[in-house]
Amino acid sequence: MGLFSNFFDRFKSADFDIQSNQKVKTVQADFKENFGLTLRVYKGKTLADPNLTFAQLNQRTSKDVNWNADDLKIRANMTIKQVEDMIDKHFGLTVQVANEYDTYCVGNQYTIGQASRKEDLEDWCKKEGYANSEEYLKKEGVKDWDEWYAKNKK
Repeated sequence: MGLFSNFFDRFKSADFDIQSNQKVKTVQADFKENFGLTLRVYKGKTLADPNLTFAQLNQRTSKDVNWNADDLKIRANMTIKQVEDMIDKHFGLTVQVANEYDTYCVGNQYTIGQASRKEDLEDWCKKEGYANSEEYLKKEGVKDWDEWYAKNKK
């Protein structure tokens, strides 16, 4: 799984672009469609208004933003930290990458591709003493992560 998956992440889907005139909610929807993950966008310490564009959010930040730089491109082989740092540098905004259900933030050491394949959950299950996620889900009485999240919604 690991070596080939990581190799193919370099070529998986076209680059994911973020442009200043896009609304936050559009970028978030495109990110979820492209990578199966949630992109949390913050203005300061609060979640950004999803109806504002990145340019509108930028007008309200004190950080220097480099709008003349090349388009911001995100690839599946980039780490969560690289993505978060790049968006901060380009737009002066804080983002976090969360799982598809937006229930937790993915660890910075994982790539977008690894998080898309739920490798972070596999690692968590192993750390908790299970052979793999299937064993954990069986113990929980569910067939997959979709059913687990539906069962455990708060």
